[in-house]
Amino acid sequence: MTMTDQDLDALFATARAAPVAPSDALLARIVADADAIAAGRTMPARPALGFWTMLRVAIGGWPALGGMAAATLAGVWIGFAPPSAVATLATTFWGETTTISLFSSDDILGIEG
Repeated sequence: MTMTDQDLDALFATARAAPVAPSDALLARIVADADAIAAGRTMPARPALGFWTMLRVAIGGWPALGGMAAATLAGVWIGFAPPSAVATLATTFWGETTTISLFSSDDILGIEG
């Protein structure tokens, strides 16, 4: 016995015509099971977090703090020993600039020798 596409279409149309809804007894058993499982569970105690731990978590954890530390150090380095392109760019936008250096002009890191 082989089924054709028309036979399958008729079978599916019949199935679609009579929607099947779960019985009230089945729904009651599902709710009772869910209530029994929920009653057996307790929320785990959340440890008290300190200020620094909450701040670290809010920022995004150790990877985010590592990126922020690297960006901070790069900013400090560029601030103390700016490349010549920064002075050129500043001169282009704001005219003549005054440079104040904590180090000698030929020693970027302040190490003599």
